[in-house]
Parts: sequence; structure tokens; C-alpha cells
Amino acid sequence: MVGLVRDFLGELVEKAAAVLFGQELGNDEPLPPSALTGKPNRTIAGSTAKKSVAMTRAVGNKISESSSSAPSSQEKDDSSAEKPAGDVKVEDERSLASGEKLVFKGEVLTGSDGTLKVPEESRNLCVLFDDGMWLVSASHRHSPLVTSVSQMAKRHGLLIKPPRYVTPNIIIKAYIYDERRRSMMQLDDNVVRRRVVDLLQKAVDAGANDIHVEASEGRTRIELRIDGALRLWETWTQKEGELMLSSVYSHSVGQSGATANWQEPQAAMLTSAAMGPDSLRLPKGVISVRCQWVPLSDGGRYLDMRLQYDSAHLFGENFIMADVDSLGFSREQLKVVQNLRQAPGGMRVFAGPVNQGKTTTLRVTLNRRMAETNMQLNCLLVEDPPEGGIVGARQVGVSASVKDEQREKSFIEIMRCALRLDPDIVMLGEIRDIQTAQFAFRLALTGRQVYTTTHVYSALAIPQRLRDIGLEPYLVYDHHLLRGMFCQRLARGLCANCRIPLAEAPMELGPLYKEIAARVRAGLAIMESSRKFGEKDAYNHLVEPDVSNVYVANPEGCSECYRGRVGRTICAEVLETDQKLMELLQDNRLEDARAYWLSPDGMKGVTMIWHALEKVRRGELCPTDAEFEIGILARENEVEEVEKRLKKESGEKRPKKESGEKS
Repeated sequence: MVGLVRDFLGELVEKAAAVLFGQELGNDEPLPPSALTGKPNRTIAGSTAKKSVAMTRAVGNKISESSSSAPSSQEKDDSSAEKPAGDVKVEDERSLASGEKLVFKGEVLTGSDGTLKVPEESRNLCVLFDDGMWLVSASHRHSPLVTSVSQMAKRHGLLIKPPRYVTPNIIIKAYIYDERRRSMMQLDDNVVRRRVVDLLQKAVDAGANDIHVEASEGRTRIELRIDGALRLWETWTQKEGELMLSSVYSHSVGQSGATANWQEPQAAMLTSAAMGPDSLRLPKGVISVRCQWVPLSDGGRYLDMRLQYDSAHLFGENFIMADVDSLGFSREQLKVVQNLRQAPGGMRVFAGPVNQGKTTTLRVTLNRRMAETNMQLNCLLVEDPPEGGIVGARQVGVSASVKDEQREKSFIEIMRCALRLDPDIVMLGEIRDIQTAQFAFRLALTGRQVYTTTHVYSALAIPQRLRDIGLEPYLVYDHHLLRGMFCQRLARGLCANCRIPLAEAPMELGPLYKEIAARVRAGLAIMESSRKFGEKDAYNHLVEPDVSNVYVANPEGCSECYRGRVGRTICAEVLETDQKLMELLQDNRLEDARAYWLSPDGMKGVTMIWHALEKVRRGELCPTDAEFEIGILARENEVEEVEKRLKKESGEKRPKKESGEKS
């Protein structure tokens, strides 16, 4: 209450002084000396002046008594409020030169490229820094051009401290500081961008598929996935890594957020089509780089960059004529793939885990199909995110810059309108839900060829996966609709320069390779017998397999490889469905379906493990790598049964030979 009385009396004194001495309220010009000394102006009558001065003094004494007798908490708040003109503290170049009272640091929010978009007239009168420092020209502190900036900052939730009144030269110097700071930042960004481009080029030269960047615990680990194995490539400081992560995000397209958010997962793409001074130029042969950021539990940040190569980089200039045998498919499998390419309509589903070459196999298959038809087919690619790489195809993509709900809605809308685009071939990136699956089979029903992928462990498990998604059995088990089923894995190839024969491996590498040799022997024996006589009768026709050309990887490696491995090769299973197979699968008779598929009297199929064993027998694949990617070559009971039967077989042959020699 006392504070309110004091404010009221203060205003009364100011009004009285303004009337008596010709001073207008709010004028920033200093009062004349006569007003400050309390002496009346000569132009005012003496009696009137004396009464006015006495009244002024009386009011002043009253204010002093009130203030001293009852101080209030509001007085403390008023200390930071704007003071009368005569009491305003103005800072000038001396405060800036001393560096103790006035220091420029951080971002200038009111700058030309700052967060707050303010008019040029306001920018000449005030400066707001990101730490809340609020500099105002002392002679314009009441101007609406200044107060409007303050109100705007508060609406944006920005920190704004009590104003510090400065001279106009300080305002000018603050913006000069901002320009220099931005120039230095631009220089630093160019350095970081060049480093990112250099890292991408190193990854391409090394044949990497992924770049892993982990910025945490004071350091940044750069790892490259080459031939399926992660290799530590470089180590940076955490600050360098964070700058790199931010630079990649700011120069990408289709971001899932307006700015890099270290607390949430985010996605974006780097594309070769991006142009402009702020774009990252991708190395030759790279179509795009798919980026995924995630936060780490310790406050760090993790980025995976998936490099998408064009077909010419993978298969040479004549890539359009390449077929799946160039990837490692066998001759029998190549024939099945060719039949499926020629068959009209229907679904072709490629299965396998992530990063196992499904997209590459799709590219090769469709590029070959387009070449066989002289580019006379309308091929649509519906992918999220888009990857491309098929000559003559039309790419339809969904941007990562929108939320998941909107992306799903856009993807469904694109699928619906695809039927009105007159397609001959439609390639769907992945069957992920019931809407995508229904759309794919709807296209197949209209006679279009449909190619897509899914995640499942084997080719025969694809129908069950489609049933789990929610498709009706009459769609899934119709062999005219689901025509082809593929499943594949990628395994690292053996280095022919330093590989070690399997027979010598136990002596050079340890006794563990005795067990590996036994599994290779049993696996090859069962495979050869099964392909000739069927799996059910395989143990009755076992013969000793030839393992003379089986090799294992040299863990020390050589100059031509990395720890005994070079490149990767496909181990796959491919089948073209028919009515009997689909009936067995629909009746849930999986063992009978498998026997029919692999039987020499049936479909003469080849499993992934058999395909891997063939490559092991030819010395192209290490047995340990085959087991790591696909599964054990022979179980323990199978090894024991094969050992017993082959031993018995060899014992029966030896007496006959001895009796023949005696006679």
C-alpha cells in the first residue's frame, strides 16, 4: 500500500514539475538547472513560484518519510524497472572495451538471419542475444519499434532479461559481431561438409554398404559395413561427430523434422539430384544415402547411413543385361527366375532379413525384364523411402518429412491411384500391413506383375506370413496369384589367395575344425543322396562325399582380403508354385510340402543350406560363414548317423576287395 501511495505521489510531483517548468511528460531531454535546484524560473511570478517550490518540497519530504517508515517488497522489483530519464545508466564503448560489464557472446536472435524476424527500423534500435541479453538504445527506449520486439520475444517463449541501455554505436557493433560470427560458422560448415563428402568417398572406395556413426562418451566411432562385417574405420572427438551429424541432417532432403532433434529418432535422405550451394555432392555411383538418427541412453547420438548404389556401379556399364546368376544364383535357380519373369500377372515375393540383398535382386530382375521387352512396359516403383535403380521405371515415393500417420495415409492413397496409372509391373517396397497386402493381390488379380518383399526365414514360410498379416486363404493359396517365392542370405566369400584346405585346418587353426569337417561331410552326403533319392530315403543311399576342394578362411588374411574374406555371395532358394504345393501348404502339411518341393520326382528344388553346401564344396564359401548366415550344416544326430552308415558301407566294401586279391 505504501508503495502505491509513493508511486502516486511521485507521478503527482512529475506532473507538477512539468506544469511549473514547461517540461512535457515522457520527454527525454534533461530538466533545466532551475528545475533541478528548486529555484523558480524568472518567467514565473515570484509568489506562485515560492508556493510551488514549497509544495514540491513538502511532497518530497512526505515521500521520504513514507519510504523510510514502511519499505515494501515492491521496491526491490522496482529497482530493475525502467528509471526516470535522469537516472538511466547508459553503457558505451568503454563498457565494451573493458570486457567486464558488456560482452557479446552467442547468437543474435534479432539479426538478419536470426530467429526473430524484425523490421530493419527495429533492428537499428535494439539487440537480443540467445542468452537473454537485451540491449536497447537509451534515446529510444520508449519507442514502439523496441517494445514490439520485446513482446514478440516473449510470445515465442524466448529468454529476455531487463534492458541494458546503450549508445547507438553499441547496437551497430553488436550486429557487426553477428555478421562475423555467421561468417565463421559458414566457414566451419564448409569444412564439416567437405569431411562428410570425404567420408562418403572412402566408404565407396572400400565397397561399404553402411556407415555407422556413434557420437558418445567423449568420442565418435566411424564404422563401415564391408562385405557384411563392421570395421572400425576412424575415431573422432565427440564434438566433431556432433557437427558431422548436424551437417548431414541440414544438407539432406525429406527430413522428418524441421531441425535436428537430439532427443527423438529422425530420418532423412541424401540424394544425387540435390543441387545448390548447401547440398552435399554424393560420390559417383551412389544414387542416395538413407539416413536414420536415434538417441542413445547416455545422451549420445547414433546415425546409420545406408548407401544405395546404381546398377552400373555394381554390374558395369552393361548392367541392364545382367541376370541373377551374376549375384550367385545357380543355373537351376536362374531357369526358375526366367520362367517367373515371363509368366503373366501374379505375385513374386522376395523374403529374407534386413540387409541381405533383396532390393539388389529385385533391381537385377526388373532391369532384365525391362531390357527383354525393349522398355515397352510401364513399371511403377512404390517405395517408402524411394530407392530406385531400375531403368525406364517411374518412381513414386513417400517423403520422410511428415509424421508416420500421414505417411501411411499417403502410401495408401498412392497405392489406390496406381491402378489408374495403367501399370504393367508394380514393385512394392515391402508388404508391411493388411492394406499393402490387399493392394498387392488386387493388382495381381487384374493381371499385373507384382514384385515385393517381406521378412521371413524361408520361401515356404511366405504364405503363412501373408496369412498372419490377415489375407484370406483363397488369395494366399492360389498359385495363379502367388506365383513365385524367393528367400536369400548373403555370405562372405573366401579369399582364393590365402584360404586353408579343410584337411589342414585342425592342425593350423585348432581341433574345433574337426567338428566342422564332420558336419561338412555329413551335410554333403545327405544333400547328394536327397537330391537323387528324396529326403525320406536319403540315409539308405549315402556315399562318401568329395571334400578335397573344401577350404576355410585364414583369420590372418592377406593383402588381397580382410581376414580371409572377399566380397559376398548369395545363398538362395527359389520356387515356382503349383497347385499341389499350395494345397499341401493350405492343409498345414509343411513336411509333405517340403518333401514334394525337394523331391527328384517333384519340383527338384534346392534349399538355402544346399545352395550353401554346393559353394562350400567348390571352395567358394567357408563352412563357418555358411553356418553363421544360414544355419548348421548337419545336426549332431545326423553326423552320427552318417558316420555309422558310411563306416558300415566302407567295411562291407573292404572284405570284398581283399577276397578278390587272394583269388
